[in-house]
Amino acid sequence: MSLLAGAQFAHGQYRRGHKGSSTTSSLSASVSASPASITAGQQSTLRWSTSGATAVTLNGAAVAVSGSTVVAPQQSTSYSLVARNGSTTKTASASITVTAAPTTPTTPTTPPTTTPSSGSTTPGAPHINFTDLNVGSGTGGDTGNGVYVRIFGNHFGASQGSSSLSLGGPLVTNCSLCSWSDTMIIAQLGPSATTGQIVVNVNGLPSNGAPFTVTPTTILFVSPNGADTNPGTFAQPFKSWRAAFNLATSHDNASPSQNTVIYLMPGTDVSFDDGRGYKSAISTDIGGSSPTSQLSIVGYPGGTVNVGSTSISYGVHGWGKNITLANLNIVGQVSAIDAEAGNIRIINNSLSCPAPPSGLGGTACILGETGSAADTWAFQGNNVHDTGGNVDKTYHAVYFSTGVNHADVGWNSIGQNFKGYCRSLMFHASSGGNLYDLHVHDNVITGGYCDGIGMATVDPSQGTVEVYNNVVTHTAIATNPYGVANEAGIAINSDPRAATSGTVQVYNNTVVDAGGYVTGNQNGCFGVVYAGAGLNLTNNICVQPGASQPYIESGSTNVTGSHNLWYGAGAAPAWDSAPVTSAPSFVSTTNFALQSSSAGKDAGTSAKTSPVDIVGTQRGSTPSMGAYQ
Repeated sequence: MSLLAGAQFAHGQYRRGHKGSSTTSSLSASVSASPASITAGQQSTLRWSTSGATAVTLNGAAVAVSGSTVVAPQQSTSYSLVARNGSTTKTASASITVTAAPTTPTTPTTPPTTTPSSGSTTPGAPHINFTDLNVGSGTGGDTGNGVYVRIFGNHFGASQGSSSLSLGGPLVTNCSLCSWSDTMIIAQLGPSATTGQIVVNVNGLPSNGAPFTVTPTTILFVSPNGADTNPGTFAQPFKSWRAAFNLATSHDNASPSQNTVIYLMPGTDVSFDDGRGYKSAISTDIGGSSPTSQLSIVGYPGGTVNVGSTSISYGVHGWGKNITLANLNIVGQVSAIDAEAGNIRIINNSLSCPAPPSGLGGTACILGETGSAADTWAFQGNNVHDTGGNVDKTYHAVYFSTGVNHADVGWNSIGQNFKGYCRSLMFHASSGGNLYDLHVHDNVITGGYCDGIGMATVDPSQGTVEVYNNVVTHTAIATNPYGVANEAGIAINSDPRAATSGTVQVYNNTVVDAGGYVTGNQNGCFGVVYAGAGLNLTNNICVQPGASQPYIESGSTNVTGSHNLWYGAGAAPAWDSAPVTSAPSFVSTTNFALQSSSAGKDAGTSAKTSPVDIVGTQRGSTPSMGAYQ
């Protein structure tokens, strides 16, 4: 699909000529570019006019007989206008010369592929956390402006005002379903978008950049008012999600021929078994062909789409790779999502398993595993709630198992309306090698009979394993019905022992009331269960209700660090060279931000800290302890 296929036109309207409405002898065409020479990142306006034409294309895309559009090419580009009447054609062309933008020499860096690039370090600057889609087109779809993109973060402002949003060129922010708030923006790409970084600019301050690939995209629609005999366009949508999937994958015979987005419109019924034999409402038998040619199943803006039910084993289940699942309300009896292959993005969903049957074992409400250690995973912005029930100690809220490396797990809420499960967030390979390149951050975790965050079978010597900016409260609670299990806020299990080395970095976390269940003495804010990987603690806050819930699990070894706040369970650990032992002075018992008078305010070290806190506030050179600056 051409970049210009969905352009908005300033002059004239698209029309097809009627028989006898023009003659080929009067056929003419002209096109111009102003300016004809730009610097990369700048824009130019193409204007064209024709006479006597019954059909007109610009670089192969149908356009109005006369019109204009704004483009932002990243390299010198020639635009060809073709006017047709019957078998006669007239061609005109215009070229835009693009020169490279001047750059300031910097030390090259390679940021993690799951992490947006750095932006302004000024306090109050906008900050992007993540986007629902990261691949799509700026043309086609419901209005001709391509896919919608939801941008999540902080400090965007209550309304757009004079703020801007760009991806090479400006994105469309004035569509009927577009919106702007302090923490989320909904926009469409539009024809000016080019592959690069999405940036929000507020009051002259740019945000960090969120990577996005602009590529031709098949956009399909599923609506409660549709029919499976329709072609799946916005005007003629499908009735069932499976009809869209069958069209895109040639009935499971191949990945889509290009990047594909399936929009499930509000009210679409996806509550029943889709008949593929996987006991699932959405069976992802096959996915996209690459990270830049994905298959995305997305809730259309403006309402709710419910997927699965408590009478179906799985909300989403399958072995397809290169899949994005976003903006959906997914329910399962056993698992809301069971992803058996990687290169999966699970973004901004409501996920629950309110009544799983007993005796499940080794699974979770959200389960991810793969046979390829090179696969990537993004689990961002989800609300995991109403999870658990009468299940055993190997059933978890979120469980990443065999082969899950290269994972970014951030900005999730886990454990609201706790119903009974063991670990809130678990990494444990049941087979294969130990896990690495894991980034667990900016999550709010509460409830759970066992560890809040359990990092088992991890090997940080192979790649960074880090846990930061999380708020972990009231975890490893009393009256565990499962028998002895580890009961800490954040734990490194090193299981199997002695098969791992390196140090897990745990910093800027706030852990409150962890380890109320004391059987086996495996309780505390932090701990190492078996010798193996070490644990380095920096800029954390640990608050316990009394000495029966220690700061560090009994028997923990190879624990180091400094500049942590310890309160409620006695003296600080001897290895902390710069501890704070005063009350943290939280804003309230449910709001764990720090009051301005807190002893942990601006008391941390910049030796190991996150650049922004859990709500996107810049930390600067004097970071505070805990998840909030």
